[in-house]
Amino acid sequence: MKRKLLFGALNTMALLSASAIMAQNFQTMPVQSGYTADVIANGIGSSSVSTNNDVDGVSYAFVAKDFQLTSTSAAITYGIPVDGIINSVVTATPGLSYTLGNLSGNNSLRLAVTNDSGTLTFTTPKAATKLYMLSTSGSGGSTVSVTVNFSDGTNQQFTSISVADWYTGTNIAIQGFGRIKKPTTPSTASDDIPSPEGGTNPRLYQNELVIDAANQQKLIQSVTVTKTAGTGIPNIFAFSVDAYSDCAPPTLQAPSAITANSALVAWTAPSNAVSYDVYHSTSNTTPTNTTTPTYPGVTGTSTTIGSLNSNTTYYYWVRTNCSSATSQSVWSFAGTFKTACSTFTVPYTENFDTTSTGSSSNNNAPSCWAYLESTSFVGYGYVVASNNFSAPNSYYLYNSSATTGSQMLVSPPTVNLSDGTKRVRFYAKGGAANYTLLVGTLSNPTDPASFTQIGSPIALTTTHTQYTVNVPAGSDLQLAFKHGLGGSGRSIYIDNITVQNIPSCLEPTAVTSSNVAAYSATIGWTAPASVPAMGYEVYYSTSNTAPTSTTVLNATNSATSTTTSAPLSGLSAATVYYVWVRSKCSASDVSEWSVGSTFTTLCAAVIPSYTNDFNTIPGTCWTNALSGGSPATGPTGTTAYWIADGFLNAGTTGAIRMELYSNTRVGWLKTTAFDLSAGGYRVKFDYGVTTFSGTTASAMGSDDVVQFLVSNDGGTTWTVLQTWDVNNTPSNSTNTYIYNLTGNTNPNTIFAFYGSEGSVNDTPDYNFYVDNFVVEPVSLSTSEVSGDKKQIKIHPNPFKDVLNIEETKDMKSITITDLTGRVVKTIDQPSKQLYLGELNAGLYLVTVNFKDGSKSTVKAIKQ
Repeated sequence: MKRKLLFGALNTMALLSASAIMAQNFQTMPVQSGYTADVIANGIGSSSVSTNNDVDGVSYAFVAKDFQLTSTSAAITYGIPVDGIINSVVTATPGLSYTLGNLSGNNSLRLAVTNDSGTLTFTTPKAATKLYMLSTSGSGGSTVSVTVNFSDGTNQQFTSISVADWYTGTNIAIQGFGRIKKPTTPSTASDDIPSPEGGTNPRLYQNELVIDAANQQKLIQSVTVTKTAGTGIPNIFAFSVDAYSDCAPPTLQAPSAITANSALVAWTAPSNAVSYDVYHSTSNTTPTNTTTPTYPGVTGTSTTIGSLNSNTTYYYWVRTNCSSATSQSVWSFAGTFKTACSTFTVPYTENFDTTSTGSSSNNNAPSCWAYLESTSFVGYGYVVASNNFSAPNSYYLYNSSATTGSQMLVSPPTVNLSDGTKRVRFYAKGGAANYTLLVGTLSNPTDPASFTQIGSPIALTTTHTQYTVNVPAGSDLQLAFKHGLGGSGRSIYIDNITVQNIPSCLEPTAVTSSNVAAYSATIGWTAPASVPAMGYEVYYSTSNTAPTSTTVLNATNSATSTTTSAPLSGLSAATVYYVWVRSKCSASDVSEWSVGSTFTTLCAAVIPSYTNDFNTIPGTCWTNALSGGSPATGPTGTTAYWIADGFLNAGTTGAIRMELYSNTRVGWLKTTAFDLSAGGYRVKFDYGVTTFSGTTASAMGSDDVVQFLVSNDGGTTWTVLQTWDVNNTPSNSTNTYIYNLTGNTNPNTIFAFYGSEGSVNDTPDYNFYVDNFVVEPVSLSTSEVSGDKKQIKIHPNPFKDVLNIEETKDMKSITITDLTGRVVKTIDQPSKQLYLGELNAGLYLVTVNFKDGSKSTVKAIKQ
């Protein structure tokens, strides 16, 4: 089977729905008398009031959708329809429905025991070719016989008709309408409470009874139903017929002469035909006998349906007007066709986002477009939900062979495409670099050999790039995007195709950014072939929404230039910006906006005071995705070894740590830049070490180091301020490091934490933690010096009621806060024992305030 799809094949294809089969004429048969039981609970009030029997012999009845136990009970969302109309879901009888008996009166012919019998007399006798029975059997299956009684006194008998149990059968006409348990004595909690029964039960079934040909013109007066076998209780609810008619509908033929706005439909004439009525619609809903025909009284066996919309699916039906007694047939089965595409006018755009995705076995294209190839089974072309320029879809071309296939995406026919004033713009990328794409036109949209290439092959990159191709003068009306082959198994993706007139003012290309700083950047671009007389306009925004011709330019979002670059100032630091450029050829003539570009401004140097509490990792303008190297070289990789954790393994957030256990791990944590020009600052932070999976102390490895570094040139060179190693491993309590920066007045100072396992792969597996990083003005007495400060020690930890402090010298006060920062207790002039029995169990921060103004904080757990 060939995969080749001719252009327009889908537009001219017409599908007929089994119109050679005799159309069905379904009509309901309302019952005048004969029902013996009311088994459907409805309205407001107990089911014992609105029913007089059950379906199954064990107190269960059906429930209507309007049932409420009381007027304030919640309405149910399931149940027998209130109008009593049951639309059958049997696929062989589309459109067949039943009319139930009065929901507030007897509505079932209930046959409790074998040989029970009853007769249902119909309100309006009708002739039929088939009779359909709606029934079910409660508490097991059953078998019935049906005698069809005609108005002339004759009858036709049907025996051994199986009626399935209401929970297990097939040939279902309706299901999932729920049931209710009638009150019992004594009553139970489930009484009078309706239940949907899982959505598929209970069930009513459809039985088909074929009327003999000799009886089909006789009027059916009544039916007598007798239970003949089975443990269940059959309930007969309704009948419908396929009504007899001596006026047959026509048999539809395939439509032809399909254009963008018309189609010729035809049919085969039945006997007794005088004329025909034709009805058409964009809906597939079958017309009724009261529907007004679109074309009434057609005397031939064909007609043209006109005034249609292009590229639209239509449905149509035909019925016969006869000279016989019945006079008019039912409508035929539906025919359908899709009108052709109109010739497109420019501009038009295709982004593939409203087209369903295809596959290698189902090559597809958007409506009015087509996939074309010269040889089957050597490639694919279909819409794919990936590799797009704009989400969600793109068009995928793939070749299996390096030399054959000519896989193409073909556009709709376009008005004056080759008059020399049109161009196409699109985005494309390759699965690898230098895959090629050809753009051209087709003189015959079904013949790949009629392709005429425009310009040189386009060498694609692996990211979407916009290309612009001017269509030269000629006679072809359809564009084609052709796989460049050159190698087998090559993937090409195309997106956002626009066909438009070549503008009088051309847009610039290749927009770039340079000299990016915290508050400024320089934008550059390539001038178009015709340099604009009035220069260029630059639009920038923190939103990636592209500007349009109506976008308002002002002093805060734009710049102008008469050269191919423009400086931008007044930007926000650490912010992503999007930028576009357009040419200005005259006061009233500007180009389209260029393809957008993006840049991110640098972080501004922070003027202290400053705190990073590591609630967000690594912190605004901090960097933790750095690895390798040494303080002499700076980082060389991008692995993040410093990650979020709870300080000293208490919790999982609020601090940052590095795990050291393998000699392959070298990690950096770099701060934002600080402007220390004013002088007089200090840096401090909390730190500590625990085992990797616990809170106990751990030694560092023999050649492990964690160092605190400073750079005064923005991170180019580094100076070590402090080293922790096997000789001064931090404890598993809160340690505070303070370094005096009063002599540092550099406006671009950066700090870093450097951790290395060294070359020896030692046994210890531990975490080095950092928290509460602060740069602040120095306000210290002479008793506080740069470097490590001795920390307070507490015990027991965890504690129950009393917490002991080992050393109280020079303590001024103690503040206790919970993890939200709320102060829960303050103790002035504390002693060695803190009585904290009133605190709730949990984790607290105990801060000792010393008389010299310094502080020390440790975490304590209250049991």
